[in-house]
Amino acid sequence: MLAKACSVLSVPVVASGASATGRQLAAALAMGAQGITMATRFLATVEAPIHPKIKEHMARDDVDERSTTVVLGALQNATRVFRNDVSETINAITNNSGESISFDQLAPYASGVRTKKMWQETGDFNDAMWSCGQSVGLINDIPTCAALIQRIVREAETQIKSASSCIGSRL
Repeated sequence: MLAKACSVLSVPVVASGASATGRQLAAALAMGAQGITMATRFLATVEAPIHPKIKEHMARDDVDERSTTVVLGALQNATRVFRNDVSETINAITNNSGESISFDQLAPYASGVRTKKMWQETGDFNDAMWSCGQSVGLINDIPTCAALIQRIVREAETQIKSASSCIGSRL
């Protein structure tokens, strides 16, 4: 849809969702976007104000795009989160409740108080529902924000230069 949006809209378009690399920035720019958003990727940076154990977990080799799930869809409030015991419990309750689900049933698991404790105190990634995109599968380090942005720009520039050499100048 990005290519379509860029062809019909007269406002700047920013690609959003599952982006964490310079190659993805280059692809978005090539399709006409003015940039990308990166939420999950910035969680695993030195400056992110979350517990280091969560950052370390996100950067593990066994954490990939399948480490996420969608919750709260039955409440018309679907959101992608990290797959863990809490998100699996939320989905089990939702699936077993049919159409009679209410947020009151899920509130103990989806509580912001619970998530705040995880982010700031315990670092137990398995003990709260927390937003996390599929780009978690592209995270393998915990750089500073400056180093991450420099790397992404450098990688995008390299990718764009490489891609431009694939376009023949002979017609």
